[in-house]
Amino acid sequence: MPIWNPNQYLKFKNERTQPSLDLIARVQLEQPRRILDLGCGPGNSTAALRARWPEAHVTGLDNSPEMINAAKTDFPGGEWLLGDIASLQPREPYDLYFANAALQWLPNHETLLPRLLGLVRPGGALAVQVPDMGDSPLAKSVVWVAHQPYWRELTAESERTVNYRSAEYYFPILNSLKARFELWQTTYYHVLPSQTALLDWYRGTGLKPFLDRLPDETFRTKFLGEIFQQIAPYYPGETDGRVVLPFKRVFFTIYR
Repeated sequence: MPIWNPNQYLKFKNERTQPSLDLIARVQLEQPRRILDLGCGPGNSTAALRARWPEAHVTGLDNSPEMINAAKTDFPGGEWLLGDIASLQPREPYDLYFANAALQWLPNHETLLPRLLGLVRPGGALAVQVPDMGDSPLAKSVVWVAHQPYWRELTAESERTVNYRSAEYYFPILNSLKARFELWQTTYYHVLPSQTALLDWYRGTGLKPFLDRLPDETFRTKFLGEIFQQIAPYYPGETDGRVVLPFKRVFFTIYR
């Protein structure tokens, strides 16, 4: 099981939480009684759900013990479950299944989404946000470096761990479910303090599968250095050093 670092993830807490707030704002449920936050991480999205529906019973689920422990530390009174989305079998249905930046770690969304929707209580909803960064200079540079001869064997198969998909990919899947849905896309322009912060940002998510395969920090430092050389021209800094990272995300809500 990969080891996740909550502190690394939360270095950009506001930027990572904003999409969950935007997704919550589009969920058309008045008073859901039971909510399950799929891939809750350190609990920042779970907190947003509790704030939106304070009367609901909100549960956070994640397959990372480190993330669950961080969530428990921040909100010890909450209900936190250690488990996998792929094998989820709740004892009773929830009114809202909420997945913010979680499903991209799972394959086969053509079968995953119908299964998750089938777990929703009638009248409830499945709400999802996934990053669509596969065509970004940042993601492309990581893959390019990983394919170079020096790194190829060390990082083999890493890019298959994260599944970036477009809105065009999701439309026929959602349409086939014969349910009411909304589908939209947003590009966030995250202002980061420096060019090196680009890798600091990505290290907490999309870079992780590649770094996890490297044997030690010396290799990781070298790998990151080569990526930085590739991305620097695409993300020029302003006179104060700050850079803008365009980050595309796909959202959808499905109602049962």
